[in-house]
Amino acid sequence: MMKNVSIRLHEGFIKEAERLSRFEMVDTSAILRESLERGLADVRIEIAIELFSKGKVSVSEAADIANLGVGEMMDELVKRGVKQEINIDDIRGSLERAMKTVK
Repeated sequence: MMKNVSIRLHEGFIKEAERLSRFEMVDTSAILRESLERGLADVRIEIAIELFSKGKVSVSEAADIANLGVGEMMDELVKRGVKQEINIDDIRGSLERAMKTVK
């Protein structure tokens, strides 16, 4: 279900969305929605990496925050040069996620 919200955006951002909507032949709101969804995905990953880097969460917890699989989260950490120390909680979390997927 979609919900309407009101936000303020810079005029340039709106104009760029309108320009892209003409190329894609879709409504401007579709471009804005996709932009927000992609941006939110990036924000989730950034927050997860920050928490992991500070030792506040495990890899599996960071993966949950980022809405990624543990392997994908580990790939993101490697890509960004963040050192990983895998512990028993990470392995347990990976197994729990795998078991949920199998069911």
